[in-house]
Amino acid sequence: MALPREMPNLDALIRVPPFHTWLGLTLLEASAEHAVVRVPYKDELIGNPLIPAVHGGITSALVDLAGGAVTFAALGIPTPTIDMRVDFLRPAMAGQDLVAAARAVNIGSTIAYVNVEVFNVPMGASWPHAGAKLVATGRCVYSTKDRGKPLRPGAGPIG
Repeated sequence: MALPREMPNLDALIRVPPFHTWLGLTLLEASAEHAVVRVPYKDELIGNPLIPAVHGGITSALVDLAGGAVTFAALGIPTPTIDMRVDFLRPAMAGQDLVAAARAVNIGSTIAYVNVEVFNVPMGASWPHAGAKLVATGRCVYSTKDRGKPLRPGAGPIG
């Protein structure tokens, strides 16, 4: 699915922080209800070379980024993370991309709740992919209390 007309800047904003640039993030979908973010595989993502598996911190960062993309799409402002939980279901295996699919549960006047699922998919495969394997789930809580306030200078990038 293509990004809505009002979202092309979100795709660029999400890659402004150097860590996000290094990850090689791509925003595949974004709306006030859901977002999909992809991280292409590279060897530097490995945390356990014996399995080999992607480092859990990469998976956790992807959970937060996908959840933040939903709240940004809904409110038009970056929203700070208040709390985040990640449940690792199986190792995110080396040689496969990671895709996080986030769904807004509730975006209220002070707090937003977002559920996220992270999948391993074959490198470069289209999304959604029939062979995707669920590797982690997450729940994020964001502060939305600044909605309606103008952005301060330099507050644009998501991160």
